Amino acid sequence: MAPAHPPVNPSPAGRNTPLDGLRGFAVLLVFCVHAAGNASIICWGLDLEHEGLATLADPSRQLLFWLWRSHHGVFLFFVLSGYLIGRLWWPSVRMPYAAFAWRRTLRIYPAFLVTFAASLLFSWQGATWTPPDVPRIVGNLLFLNGVESLHVVPFNLVTWSLFYEMTFYLAFPLAVVALRAAQVRGGIAVWAIGLASPVAAALLGASAIVLCWSLLFVGVALAVHEDALVAFARRLPTAAVLAAYLGVTTFALFDYANPIAVILAFGGAALLVVAKCLAAPNALASVLSATPLLLLGRVSYSFYLVHWMVVVLVARAVAAFGPALPPLAGTVAIFAGGFVLSAVAAALLWWSAERPYFAWAHAAKPRPAQAAA
Repeated sequence: MAPAHPPVNPSPAGRNTPLDGLRGFAVLLVFCVHAAGNASIICWGLDLEHEGLATLADPSRQLLFWLWRSHHGVFLFFVLSGYLIGRLWWPSVRMPYAAFAWRRTLRIYPAFLVTFAASLLFSWQGATWTPPDVPRIVGNLLFLNGVESLHVVPFNLVTWSLFYEMTFYLAFPLAVVALRAAQVRGGIAVWAIGLASPVAAALLGASAIVLCWSLLFVGVALAVHEDALVAFARRLPTAAVLAAYLGVTTFALFDYANPIAVILAFGGAALLVVAKCLAAPNALASVLSATPLLLLGRVSYSFYLVHWMVVVLVARAVAAFGPALPPLAGTVAIFAGGFVLSAVAAALLWWSAERPYFAWAHAAKPRPAQAAA
């Protein structure tokens, strides 16, 4: 079945090129968060958890703080995932639920399991884990480290986000089926409840992190109303889209608003960014189609899984040199060494753990929107 909304500016493989670049940009932001956090402690003796931008007079420290607060990279991934999965289930169902759930599991788990094994060795070598610890292992395998109230200590710090991804993958299609069974035809119902429910939970006292589900449903809203929103983005100047994105992230940087408002505002800004990419050609889509971002975007999941451990190992190596390295030189070493080694590790992981999935999916009658997911 042909997709309801054909990919804009697709590559020969049927992928949306600017969205690949946006993935690359998102994972680069995530990398900067962890590289900046490690560099600030190792090279500058700063714990950014207890600092604010206004308290840091030195431009180098302010730059590190800005990079460390770039958590919106993960949020971009949530909006992208919601959009791509939403297209598979609205306005028509593309495959049986069991097949979809199996595909998502095959997409997520192989690379995760490879890095999970590496994270066990990493934790054992770093003396943060002494086997056996079955509850912690099971909790991490089920991504329950993403649920703050369960206090499951992660082996790989970044895998918390997979809890929100997987629960969305498994629950969203069932919600669509239920709405269809209830003869609810309006597209708003597909995303409005999923967006509003986490907001209500946060207002009632839950951690603002539950709004990750809201961001996923922001992406669903774009999938449901894609024609109208892309047409709007096409008329909107690129400068206005970038101003909205930078404005929201700056508010987050200075803590000008509470987390719930900031995350929801970011969802709106991210929706505009993705819609602008879909409205290519334009300046933003062209920048995101640059080859380095595309290459990083193609291996972004593998890069996401490996980069934190690599950055920590590089930071430990830099720390071993002690005062022999000036703070700026040590920071450059952590960023440059961490990025290069993470990219190499990600390419190897993609080749061994992700490529087989794509080969299997291609043989099993691939669909353009599905391949892009």
